[in-house]
Amino acid sequence: MSGSEHRPARRVGTLGSELTFAGQATRALLDRRPGLGGPEYLPTMDDVVAAVLDGRIDLGVLTSETSNTACTETAARILAGEKLFINDEIVVPYHCALLGRPGSRLDDITHVGGHGSIRQCRRFLRERLPAATVEIHPQNSVAAAREVLAGDGSMALIGTEAVARALGLDIIERDVDDGSVGGWWALGSALEVSPGADHLAVRVDGGELDETLARLAPLGLAVRTITNAPTGEIFRYRYLLVLRTRSGEPLTEQAIGAFGSRLVGAFATSTAS
Repeated sequence: MSGSEHRPARRVGTLGSELTFAGQATRALLDRRPGLGGPEYLPTMDDVVAAVLDGRIDLGVLTSETSNTACTETAARILAGEKLFINDEIVVPYHCALLGRPGSRLDDITHVGGHGSIRQCRRFLRERLPAATVEIHPQNSVAAAREVLAGDGSMALIGTEAVARALGLDIIERDVDDGSVGGWWALGSALEVSPGADHLAVRVDGGELDETLARLAPLGLAVRTITNAPTGEIFRYRYLLVLRTRSGEPLTEQAIGAFGSRLVGAFATSTAS
């Protein structure tokens, strides 16, 4: 057998369990790239990042942005200089549900928990549960689900229908997120070009932005998104540019090599149903 056949599968980790939205996205990624190993599950986003940086896992899957809330703290981590690189991307619909203890009705709910998915459901919560308190759980939506199950029926959570089936919760309302879709990045501690990569991520300081944008057209690249973060100086920002090939074809070696140490990702993106 060749050496590549002996190489262990790259270990993938994410937040919570297979019942979270992160677990849902990670399963979609693994279905697309069956050569990856795992997933392993960790309690918090900070734990996922720490596991990537200390080598316990090779890739950590975290949300990058959503259609309802734009970019997230994952981009902020990269802009802050954490040694994280985008090695793959998957786009997955949320299908958030409002879940309660068996027998709970919408009128019973005075408190709603969950994780980051709560942000996808602001309109529903504002219009349908205006008097309820809403709180993001410090760990993940499965931990919040267990608290709801142990409660008195006045608590609910935003979660997946899978967690309702697994823990015996009632689905009070389905699809409460206005069709929100999430982008998820597979983050590693070193830059690797994913198979069929057609996107680049580049981190630039404010003074380099004009120069970077001017170089895109000759390389066959266009801007997909630009995210900024403050530097502590007024009118000065750091930027994370996500670029795509204009043709939709894979990146050329010239494009991959054009940005040097500013390059923080060379990845493919795909959409799951």
